[in-house]
Amino acid sequence: MPKSTGAGGPVAVVHELVFSLAVPGLATEASPEDAADDWLEWLSDELMAMGALCVGVEDALANDPSLEHPHFGEPGAPTSMQAWPLNQLRVLLPVDQSAEDWWQAAQRDCPVLAGCPVDIRALADEDWVGQSQRAFTPIEVRDQIWIGPSWHERPEAYRQPPKMGLSIDPGMAFGTGGHATTRLCLETIVDISRQRPLGQVLDYGCGSGILGLACAKLGASGVTGVDIDPVAVRVAQANAALNLDARELGLTHWQTAGDPLQGQFDLVVANILAQPLKLLAGLLLSHRRPGGWLVLSGVLSRQIVELQEAYAAVDPTAQLLVFGEDEGWACLGLMGVMGRQSPF
Repeated sequence: MPKSTGAGGPVAVVHELVFSLAVPGLATEASPEDAADDWLEWLSDELMAMGALCVGVEDALANDPSLEHPHFGEPGAPTSMQAWPLNQLRVLLPVDQSAEDWWQAAQRDCPVLAGCPVDIRALADEDWVGQSQRAFTPIEVRDQIWIGPSWHERPEAYRQPPKMGLSIDPGMAFGTGGHATTRLCLETIVDISRQRPLGQVLDYGCGSGILGLACAKLGASGVTGVDIDPVAVRVAQANAALNLDARELGLTHWQTAGDPLQGQFDLVVANILAQPLKLLAGLLLSHRRPGGWLVLSGVLSRQIVELQEAYAAVDPTAQLLVFGEDEGWACLGLMGVMGRQSPF
């Protein structure tokens, strides 16, 4: 049994296997629907059935912005890309399993893995749940909103209005407040709410629902959250039920990007990535009510001009302003009608 030695003596390890794989272009007996996402799900299930503790899939080209392929979609548009062109798979095996023998068996049972280079390494068998929980610490936004996971108790100061708290656990949808793009959006939303009522809000690419939930707590008259991922929509609904009172909950609506989206909004916020933000320019601008606000993030600082040009090309009057920058990320948008002095 593999062991690693630490100051306290031998420590058991788990095995990690990392390999990259392109989804076959032709249907196989194992993937009759010829759907990339279904094929990857099938492969993951097969690896789990062979004894894997878990299987993770990510973009193998994510470290190269010129090659990275973000997933996105628009209402009514087909989502042709369900998997990345080159996928990196990470497989964890139990300590008592020979990684080399397991890989040989996996290649035999799944011929697509034959000849695929693999990196096998040993990982310390740690309290992964505890490690994960320690990585997610609460944040405070403009001294008004506290956001933290369920294992952190909300401070007393954030239990009474006008301060507020949101409990959001990391999980299957993006948005716990820890990422710079989410913080930038939250700061901008709070700044706007201090100048005028938020009114009707559209949170496009809602993820966990964190931005929409903050808007609801800040007095929005209605919140519509949209995401391409049905799982994210369900997560947002669950977070809304956990964090909002009955009145606030009744003002929220969550839907997938394929469902019809109608009307205009006083505040349109989208925290996704630069490429989908460019492609969605027409749609997002069309849902912004005259005199309303537009808040965009998920944009690298070096992509600011690129995004400004894309929106001006759709509407010459749409001259995006920079609301803030943090850790190499930027928050841009269009200012709406002011109730008082501009916060920017």
